[in-house]
Amino acid sequence: MDARLDDAARRCRSLLASLGAVGLVASRTEADGPRDGVDVDLTLMPSVPSVSGAEAVRHLAAPLLTRFRWSRGDLEVDESAAGHPMGFAAGRERTTAGVTPICVSICAADDTEGEWWDPPKWLPTDEAVVPVRRRVRRLPAAASDDDVVARVHARLTAPDLDRALVRCLALLGRPDVWSVDLRQSATDGGVWSLALLLVLPLVDVSPQDPFGTGVAAVAAEFRLPTGHLRRSPLGTWMVAAMETTRPLGDAPAVEALYVRTGIDPFDPGPVDRPVETREMVLRGRDEDGPDEAELSRTIEEALRDAVRVLLVVDVTNPVADARAVVRGLCRIEDDDIDSTSTETLADGRLRIVAHLGATLLTAEEIVKVVVASTDLHPWVRSVPGSADGLTTAEWIAPADTRGVVRVEVRAGYRLGLS
Repeated sequence: MDARLDDAARRCRSLLASLGAVGLVASRTEADGPRDGVDVDLTLMPSVPSVSGAEAVRHLAAPLLTRFRWSRGDLEVDESAAGHPMGFAAGRERTTAGVTPICVSICAADDTEGEWWDPPKWLPTDEAVVPVRRRVRRLPAAASDDDVVARVHARLTAPDLDRALVRCLALLGRPDVWSVDLRQSATDGGVWSLALLLVLPLVDVSPQDPFGTGVAAVAAEFRLPTGHLRRSPLGTWMVAAMETTRPLGDAPAVEALYVRTGIDPFDPGPVDRPVETREMVLRGRDEDGPDEAELSRTIEEALRDAVRVLLVVDVTNPVADARAVVRGLCRIEDDDIDSTSTETLADGRLRIVAHLGATLLTAEEIVKVVVASTDLHPWVRSVPGSADGLTTAEWIAPADTRGVVRVEVRAGYRLGLS
């Protein structure tokens, strides 16, 4: 099939109408995979047959076997799941008009729970944009650590999948699109949800554009506000969300852009924080690599020469979990916090001191990123005034709902190390 998603989708239009498809997932194939082109999955919702169990599976499979010129012997029925038999058919591959049917899967109940992801926990709580968030289907994307994966969400109105697909072809023709999911809304008749996964190179990065100019251009193209940007303060991974609500119409209305380095922003798996020293450790196991003592010295010097970040938080309310307070303020992962300590001040306030570890950014850059990751304002920032490049930012205000009355961010070389 074609390597372009829009061309592949056009070739499948005749199947959409004849099979009554209500959902489409298309993705480019892996470069080292067994097939070239585009993989397309169609979701069908046929009427429930009068028979049940394995007979229902065979009844549903019959017209598809005929359509693809497969035999009944190509169908396997699995009745091991009590009450929910499944069927799988894969016959001789025949290509017609550029489309090659590969297999058919049939189940009497929804068994794709693992293929769906909820909105990630790192998203900011904003009642104005929460309605645009929804559970999403897992989509493939071949991306490296040097790529940005961008998830674009849109909605549109159309009488059927074919018309919805035609109205989305311009977006599917983008050269950076890796996969697409188009399906009917479960709650609103005539409304279709579109999700695109883009893979963009991480180039021209700056404190103003932490994901590079490619993501900034996509956000500008879809006229998405930058006010909903959220970044992880530490590590080589970053996440961001740009969301809005728009009226529905015949054209796709892009309402959200989620970005993350390396993987799908909605991926619920643990966040991996790759550090250069990890590769050094792996190289140290090779025969020609450094010995253990040399490796330890190199790692220690790298960490000591890095910019380190310190967060000081004064609170008036009782605190059961100091790390939770820090995570809530900066929206960081627990692994980003090296250590915390607390002390009670003379006026009764509790002071939390959190060491957030090392970063490859400059002190001034990381302070800006940490400040941007909070929902506090205004901040007072300092200018680096010493050889260690120490940079600080301070926020003071009446206590918020968390009891926080003062937050200070400090960053500098060897900060917190003796």
